[in-house]
Amino acid sequence: MSNLENGQAAFEAEDYINAFRLLKPIAEQGNAEAQCVIANMYQLGLGLERDFSEAIHWYEKSAEQGYGVASNNLAEIFRSGACGIAANQEKAEKWYHKAREQEFLHTRRNFLSNNS
Repeated sequence: MSNLENGQAAFEAEDYINAFRLLKPIAEQGNAEAQCVIANMYQLGLGLERDFSEAIHWYEKSAEQGYGVASNNLAEIFRSGACGIAANQEKAEKWYHKAREQEFLHTRRNFLSNNS
């Protein structure tokens, strides 16, 4: 198994410290999936202290590479003002649209139809 697969397996087994150790170097090398998982770990404080600015940083890196889950997660953060970040509907709409373009089809349809 690759380090990415081992990191994903550790994450799924809730071995977050090992998952972070395996996935962070892969994220730093530009892997969008690893970046999204690292962002999720920072956002939720899984195996490390919550750090919302780091979560957004890693979600943006992942989303900018076309990873729809990351775009959707950013949209949710900005829509709700989660993570100690002020709500920003314009940014939320931008990331929801990006997620749809990236074929992430589980975005908030009502938000998109009411704010398009």
